Parts: sequence; C-alpha cells; structure tokens
Amino acid sequence: MKRLLMIFLTLFIINGLFSFSLLDSYSGNYVSNIDSRIAAMGGASVSGGIRLFDSNVNPANIGFLTEGFGTQLALGFIKNDDDRALPMYNSFDAYVDDATYVTNVNFFEQYALGMYYKKDFKDFGLSAALMYKPYLNFENNYIEEVRNNANSNDDGYPPIIAKNFIEGEGVINKISFSTAFTYKNFLSLGIEISQMKGDNNSSRRIVWSDYANDVMGEGVLQDSLSSMEREFEKIGFKIGSRMKVNRRFGLGLSYEPKQTFDVTGNINGIDVDDVIYLYTTKLDSLDIPFISDSLTYADFTTPSRIRFGFSYEPRNIMRTYFNGDVEFVKWTDIFSLYENELNFYFGVEHQLENGIPFRLGFSYQTEYQIIDDSGSMYAQKLNIPAYTVGSGFKLYKNLVCDVSVEFSKRQYETLDLFPDEVYDHEELWVNYQYVNISNRGWENPDKVTESFLKLQTSLTFKW
Repeated sequence: MKRLLMIFLTLFIINGLFSFSLLDSYSGNYVSNIDSRIAAMGGASVSGGIRLFDSNVNPANIGFLTEGFGTQLALGFIKNDDDRALPMYNSFDAYVDDATYVTNVNFFEQYALGMYYKKDFKDFGLSAALMYKPYLNFENNYIEEVRNNANSNDDGYPPIIAKNFIEGEGVINKISFSTAFTYKNFLSLGIEISQMKGDNNSSRRIVWSDYANDVMGEGVLQDSLSSMEREFEKIGFKIGSRMKVNRRFGLGLSYEPKQTFDVTGNINGIDVDDVIYLYTTKLDSLDIPFISDSLTYADFTTPSRIRFGFSYEPRNIMRTYFNGDVEFVKWTDIFSLYENELNFYFGVEHQLENGIPFRLGFSYQTEYQIIDDSGSMYAQKLNIPAYTVGSGFKLYKNLVCDVSVEFSKRQYETLDLFPDEVYDHEELWVNYQYVNISNRGWENPDKVTESFLKLQTSLTFKW
C-alpha cells in the first residue's frame, strides 16, 4: 500500500506543470495524444493502440480492448524554453552570432480521465467509452524587462524602464462518448461524439517602472493594456476503423472533419463579430500587395485530419511491436495561404528479459505561422521533429503505470512582441542620440528557438 501511495504522490508532483508556446496563443496548442505508452512510441496509435486513451486518435481502438470494465488516468507536464536572439554584426557588417536577449521558461498542467466497458457476444463485440480531456490549450506566459544603457560598462545593472507581459489562459475541453462494433476480433468500426467547450483570456501589458515615472514625471507615462476574451463551443465527431490482417499485422484509419466553433467574446471591449482581420498577399507576377481575404475574430476553425497507420509484431522470442502512422492535415481549411501537409509518427516497443518494455519513437509534424510584412501576409512553415522514450510496469495484477519523455525543438523568425517606439523618450536613455530607437522590420527579425520537454504518465486499471 505504501508503494502505491508513493507512486500516486510522485505522479501528482511531477505532473503539476504544463506549458505552451506564445506562437500558439491565438490558435491554441492541439493536444493529440494523452496516452503515455503511445507517447513513448512517437504517437503512432491508429492501428497499434491497446489503451483506452488510444481511442482519442482512433475510436475503433476500444473495440480491441479486453472484455469488462476499465479506466485510465493521464497526467503530464511540458517545460517550454523560449530564447529570443538578435543577429550580431561586426564593424565590417559581417554576421558574427546570434545574441540572446530574453529567455522565458514556463510550466503549466493538464490531465485526462476516461472509462470504458466492453461486452463480447460470440463473434461480435460492443464497446463504449466516456472520456474527459483537453482538446486545445491556450496557456502561455511571457515577461520581458526593458532597461536603459546606464552603468552597463561599470559591472552594474541598468535601471528597468518597463516590464512587458503577455499572459494567456484557458482550455477547450472535450467530453466525448465513443462506441465501437467488433467482428471476430478481426474488424472494428468506431465513432466518437464530443462536446467541446472552453474559453480563452489573453492580455498584453506594458507596466512602467518607478524609475521611468520619476524621470518623466508622474502621470506622463501611462501603463497600457490590450485584452481578448473568447468562449468556444462545438459538437464534434470522429470516425475510425481498425483491422487485424493476420496475427502479426494490422491496419487502421481515422478521420476528423474540420471543426468550426461558435465563438463569443470581445477584444478590448469590442465584440469579436465586429473586429475584422484583413490579410493580404503578393501576386507572383506583380510585386504589389492586394487584399486576399478577410475574416472576423469570431471565426475559429481547426483543420480536418485523416490518419492511416499500421502495426507489426515480428517473430521475436521477446515480444516486439512496430507502429507507424501518416497523417494528412488539411491546413487550407483555415487559411488559403497555408498548404496541406503530412505528419509522420513511428515507434517501437521491445520487451526486455525482465518483462519491462523499452519504447522509442519519432514524430515529424508541420505547423504554420502568419507573417505580416508591411501589409503583406505570408505563411511560414514550421517543422517540429520530436524524439521520445519511455517504459512501463505493473503496480498490481490489473494496474499498469506508463511513463514517457519527449523532446522537440523548433525555430522561427518574428518581430518584436512590443514595438520599440513605445520607449522613445529621450529622458529615459543615456546618450539618446546613439540609441537609434525604431521599430525593426523583417530585414532584421528576431530568431526564436523553442525547446519542449514533455513528461507524461498514465495509470490504467482493469476490473
């Protein structure tokens, strides 16, 4: 009993943290996988899923669970390091290196819970599952200090002029009901119906320091705040199928249509239906911008996804499993500037001599970023490779604990989160004539390097 209590305490302590990128503050971070076993195998689970939460990718997976009641709890955290750097040049205008000027490290949390029941009837089986999980997460946090150039050559810290904050919170949670029909433990057809509901509150603040107010005079500088509040609601569905071609080889397929949410809320007090966002592009033949499309902030859509996968168990003395998935994401459902992409997921599980599994995986996903360059909009493709490892062990006869670790990294370019012109006050700077305060354009952007360290754990219990 003491062992079980210690494991539960450890799970809750190490999983009280979760974090996401500023890049996803508007669109949200898509939570595709919540099972630790499959997370350690690169997320490949359309055909090789053997846990309840694998039905999140393919609802037909619950058709291959064992008969009776079962439940699963998942907990996890992400450590996100956000480093922003400026390119440095020497006196001959030759590139030297990137100089990091701000680093943010943040932690937040997430969890999921589900239960299922399966009943076999001779050649047929019927399964049903109820699950609660996050669908999109908007959590993010960013703090930046702006200092002047006093005392920088005297081993001292220049005074703080202002502190900049970007804060976001909110989750779209999904409560789903899944059911699957199985024939002779050979073919499973499944469907998931879900209620997706949540909110997102985000803000950007500039808070002037006491030093800046003393220099400029009380009341001259005004703290600024912009905010956005949104609520989302949607009834969605997903379908899937899975087939065991033979004892060692299986195939799976799942489809999730694009989800267009009902959105209410306001941006700086103005209703989201009344805030129009125009994005432009450039013709290939003419180097001039033109209006390409427009939408309101009340429009919020996630792309459709089709995922195909296989599972294979070779003739090893010690059991080994290979899983592989290919996912087609129709990004053009969101923006005409995007292109449709393929994501890849691969993983292997090998049973060691002591029966403890060793799991390795790799995934390669693509996302998009919109760039606004003087009124012309471009889509920048972001590639995110991820490497995973994990294991699992039985706590008791019917209680299994799985653990996974994932590391991923991505780089992209962006402009200042807060424009330099805000701080263009001569009194705040030493040698103001040499500071050259101006808003930077895309000729000299920031280089952002983000790394993600994800630790995920899950408990599976079978009656």
